[in-house]
Amino acid sequence: MSLVEELIAENNEIKELSTVLEDLISNPSMRTNSIFCELLQRFQNKLGSHLKHEARSIYSDLLNDADKNKNKIASEFLSNTRELERIQSSYVKRWCNNNNDNQQEFEKETKDMFKLVKDRIQMEESHLFSAL
Repeated sequence: MSLVEELIAENNEIKELSTVLEDLISNPSMRTNSIFCELLQRFQNKLGSHLKHEARSIYSDLLNDADKNKNKIASEFLSNTRELERIQSSYVKRWCNNNNDNQQEFEKETKDMFKLVKDRIQMEESHLFSAL
């Protein structure tokens, strides 16, 4: 399996988990359910592993490439990666405890977070992978 095929397979797993989690968020009792939090942790771990896999296998080559466009793509993705990791970490810490009961805020933040991840996956598949 090629590197791009591996990364696409990881993206597919992340998308599948986000689809399941998105279906669960409309039920208020799910947020405090330990299985929901386990799935959310699994999602975070898969996303984190995927981003680290990219960092180990892609960015240094693109940053050192003579093609300035590839350098720019790598820099933009590295910046996006740091922001995505920060948002994801904050999200899991906030919503996997029982201190916040605002269901509407939870649903909105969850949908926003999943949209960020889906947008990232789309950018990877349309811009990053084609630069390899």
